[in-house]
Amino acid sequence: MAWSKMTPTEIALAKAWYVQDGESPREIARRLGRDTSTITRLVIKRLPRKTQGRKQILTPTAIDKLQNKLESMITKADSEYAVTVAMLKKASRCPASSRTILRALHSRGIFFRPLRQKPTLTPDDIAARLAFAEKYESKSAAWWNKSIHLIIDVKHFRVLPHGCARKHAAQEATRGTYRKKGHGLGKGHTKPVAKTKYNPGAPGAKVLAGVGNGKVLLWEYLDGPWGSEAAAAAYRGPIKKALVAEFPGRRAFTLLEDNDPSGFKSFLARTEKKEQRINVFEIPKRSPCLNVCDYFLWAEVNKRMRTQEKKYPANKRESRAAFLKRLRRTAMSLPQHVVAASVADMKRRCARLRAARGGNIEEGGAQQ
Repeated sequence: MAWSKMTPTEIALAKAWYVQDGESPREIARRLGRDTSTITRLVIKRLPRKTQGRKQILTPTAIDKLQNKLESMITKADSEYAVTVAMLKKASRCPASSRTILRALHSRGIFFRPLRQKPTLTPDDIAARLAFAEKYESKSAAWWNKSIHLIIDVKHFRVLPHGCARKHAAQEATRGTYRKKGHGLGKGHTKPVAKTKYNPGAPGAKVLAGVGNGKVLLWEYLDGPWGSEAAAAAYRGPIKKALVAEFPGRRAFTLLEDNDPSGFKSFLARTEKKEQRINVFEIPKRSPCLNVCDYFLWAEVNKRMRTQEKKYPANKRESRAAFLKRLRRTAMSLPQHVVAASVADMKRRCARLRAARGGNIEEGGAQQ
């Protein structure tokens, strides 16, 4: 037969016989009355053959089941023990090897990670958090800045008088680094153990801070132990002074604080708040995610202090008084739009808290 170009119908038939029926190029050529080399060039070089080899054990559906089983096992363990791949393999009766299961989990972005640290919530805590979220989720971002006149908390800050102490604090704040396997002990790949006690050589300072009207209004250093008497003195002293200065003419104020039983919630403190006409905007217990000092202020001030210290020479010394002055200046100079936005974030937090049905929430912008 004289040579002629293959028609579209012949090409379609050749591809179907090769891919679907598994016919060889020689047989396809015989059927179509074509040269074997022509068919070979068409199908062998251009089309993938059906998958060869052993059948895949972990199909996408099987991996879904493994993932669901793993989540249920982790929930049951409730952090009392670590759920391993071997335990998952046994519980799911999966025929695949532990290594294969691990690779499948990695393909879904599931890796063994350190446990997150969150307050332990009782059923009553969860119910109270859900009720709070449902009550205040509808409030606007501006409402949180206007309706609550001051948000307060107490924090202990370390004083860092020399380069070694500043380096130690900077290393603690560093989250991690990129590295090759086996390079984890080199310089720049380790940091001090978090529980290790470190004496920077100067006594720390206890700070009573307050955020209101989109600004840091209060940054007071406290002498002596914190307790009921110190809290009562703060309400009639620096707290009342900051409120009157920022809101002249007001006779009563609304204040958000945590549920510290020995200080803010003590009998002396409650009596003093009533005397000073300070009303409390109650938040649920064990909910630092609802106090801007806890979820923003402390970390932001520390971050800005470490940023300033990057420029210091290693031999620079700073007196305790100078450090505390710089600490206060850093806090009080936080941009108003930044502080206001952090307070207004309560709207988003209430939405996440309601979605979590009162449980723990992701506090950052992305899921972690």
